[in-house]
Amino acid sequence: MRKHNRYLSMFLAALMAAGIFAGCGEDNPTSSSEDTSSGNSSAASTGGSDGPAMEGNLYLEGTPIVKEQETYTIAVIRHTLCKADSFNDKIGWQQAEEDTNIHIEWIEVVSGTEGEKVPIMLASDLPDAFLGLLNESHVAKNMSQLVVLNDLLDKYAPNVVEQYAQVPDMDSMMKFPDGNQYTLATSLQVSHDDDGDSMFFMNMKWLEKVGKEVPTTTDELYDVLKAFKEGDPNGNGQADEIPLELCENNWAAGIMKFAGPWGITGNYKIVDGKFIPTVNTQAYRDFIEYFHKLASEGLIDVEGFSQTNQQFYAKLKEYVCGAYGGWTPQSNFDTETAKEYDMIMPLTAPGYEGQTVKTGEWSRFRGNRTGFAITTACESPETLLRWWDYLSSDTKRKWTIAYGEEGKCWEMDESGQVWSLFPDTDADYTRENMKYTEGSYGQQPLILESEMERNDGDLYPDAVLRYNWSEAVKDYYEKEVLPQRFVTPEKTNEKAMIETDLNDYIKNFLATSVINGVTDESWNAHLQQLEALGINEWVQWYQDFLDKKF
Repeated sequence: MRKHNRYLSMFLAALMAAGIFAGCGEDNPTSSSEDTSSGNSSAASTGGSDGPAMEGNLYLEGTPIVKEQETYTIAVIRHTLCKADSFNDKIGWQQAEEDTNIHIEWIEVVSGTEGEKVPIMLASDLPDAFLGLLNESHVAKNMSQLVVLNDLLDKYAPNVVEQYAQVPDMDSMMKFPDGNQYTLATSLQVSHDDDGDSMFFMNMKWLEKVGKEVPTTTDELYDVLKAFKEGDPNGNGQADEIPLELCENNWAAGIMKFAGPWGITGNYKIVDGKFIPTVNTQAYRDFIEYFHKLASEGLIDVEGFSQTNQQFYAKLKEYVCGAYGGWTPQSNFDTETAKEYDMIMPLTAPGYEGQTVKTGEWSRFRGNRTGFAITTACESPETLLRWWDYLSSDTKRKWTIAYGEEGKCWEMDESGQVWSLFPDTDADYTRENMKYTEGSYGQQPLILESEMERNDGDLYPDAVLRYNWSEAVKDYYEKEVLPQRFVTPEKTNEKAMIETDLNDYIKNFLATSVINGVTDESWNAHLQQLEALGINEWVQWYQDFLDKKF
């Protein structure tokens, strides 16, 4: 149907050029059949006898966006899994050009090289816009190179304005300390699969073999891990089991992921708006002493403090690990082995009943707040802003940009709900390849929570596991978290100067104390070292941040 409409438009255009339709002015743009936004209606596109309102070559409503085709350069992050020759091979960007009459020349920067290339572009070779390449520091240090969007948004991006109004605290998240907005958000507003962070997985088949129940307390966990070590649950006749595997170089498997029973998820917590360090508390010491007991009896892998991600994953695949922190077993094991593992609920530590917490935040904002930025090199930022507003104006359009053609990785039902699809793919071209090759996942305009895809558990049981686990533990997420807000480069540098050495020291103290134990003498020395390294200044920085003093 789309191809038929396109050819029909071309035929009508030829007739108009020949003067057959004498009553039709050539300034009247046609409207995209997919454009369903209130600000980009077909009626607005056709206008009256004088045509729709224009500013130079720019139409202020509808599509196309420009009368005569214009070209803009956009520097974009290219994922390493992308197999497309060019971004213009992707259907989402092809449809955008067809509808808007704007051609994009993509400057594709391969992920991993942006640290070198982006500063050069900002310093001497600005594209018209950046997509997925800038971080907070780039923007804060190069504001003069970027277009201030404040007064442009209402007129040229009404869809974006309307959608951002639906996101809690969006205005404060997007404004820089000087009061200006320089960027627009990409990716997803929320991802409930991600909300739970690391999950604690245990091999249920091993648990059955050693005659134990799923642990609910740290004492019961100790008994289970001891049984794993002594009971040969993998059945190979060797004492090669690692009851609890760690990996400090893995975001999900570090030792602090297991500190929740003591009311700790990191080096600090926030209570009633107060920033409180945890590394100088009795709870932190009790947590260390418990894990020292595990280490001294060989129940955790102390190599986890130094091993690489690759070594960590290799041990998992050797079928010697009874429990670990991770994303899903399905991402770590073959299908049959993965079925043996399941999430265990957050545990309780003696003396800390009712204080159990877990890293995570339900409905956490996941968007990239510096995803799209127009530079001062752009001769018509209004045009490029209208182009981005067009991309933002339709849910189906966003998902086409993100995943590619409907019917492969996603589909929309009659109610407008988007559903995930998991096509059969070969090892060389997986669903992950597809969303970066045929789509530009993460580079699409912000997909609102109301537009999020859902997984069908009847068709794809594994696809709903992460959501179910995240939801099951959400009552344990910490109630107060740091807000997302931009700060000045000076304040960022100030924080880095304080916490770099402090964090390195804490990390080393934790590893050493778990392996060697902690005494009153070593603990007192630890408290003194924290003060010497500026823990009080560190706390004050974050308290001032929470209090919006900068």
